[in-house]
Amino acid sequence: MSQSATVAWLALRELWMSFRLLVVLVAHVVGGAVVGLLPAAPSESLDRLAAGLGVATVITAATTAWTMADERLAGRAAWLVTRAVSRGTYLAGWFSAVALVASAGVAAAGVLGWLAIGGSLRVDPLAFVATMVGVTATTAVAVALGLLCGSLLRARAAVLVAVAASLVAGGLAWGAAADAPWLPGGAHVLLSGMAVRETVLPDALRAAGIGLALSAALLVAARVALERADL
Repeated sequence: MSQSATVAWLALRELWMSFRLLVVLVAHVVGGAVVGLLPAAPSESLDRLAAGLGVATVITAATTAWTMADERLAGRAAWLVTRAVSRGTYLAGWFSAVALVASAGVAAAGVLGWLAIGGSLRVDPLAFVATMVGVTATTAVAVALGLLCGSLLRARAAVLVAVAASLVAGGLAWGAAADAPWLPGGAHVLLSGMAVRETVLPDALRAAGIGLALSAALLVAARVALERADL
């Protein structure tokens, strides 16, 4: 087993023992469950699903920031680094663990949401899947952002900065939905308006690609920050 996989396994174990895994997972699933339990018109259901996933994305960023700062300041990160685990490997393991949990939550919410609105002829299945991929990429951005904040700041400050940055990005995406639906958070806006927009698929794919690129850039920044941090 590679070092990254080992760190990811330890990260999942830590998330499970601290109940943070359930926080991230349930935050996403609740969005889909609300849509399934409270039937409504497709447009309203999509609005609820997008809003629920948006809140879950902010919670994911906050949880990741808190966890990373706590691991760093408690000395658990240093314990692994002193045992031949590089800081980059440590960061990659934590990103993989949290992103895996969050992606599972997005997938579950997507399935529940589709079961609630799948009978509507106005919702293209392929576009829906592409949009959910975009939402997953946005969630990866939130995880990378949380790791960056946790690598730089103490727990409370890291959470505040991660939440503030997520809300700003969401506000920009909402305000620029007509002109730049590919902005971070734009996938949620596309999901909300899927029932009334004529074409969603190209913008959804573009949003997914930009989300993955941005998460990679944030991970590079987090690695630089962690290399300079005192563990």
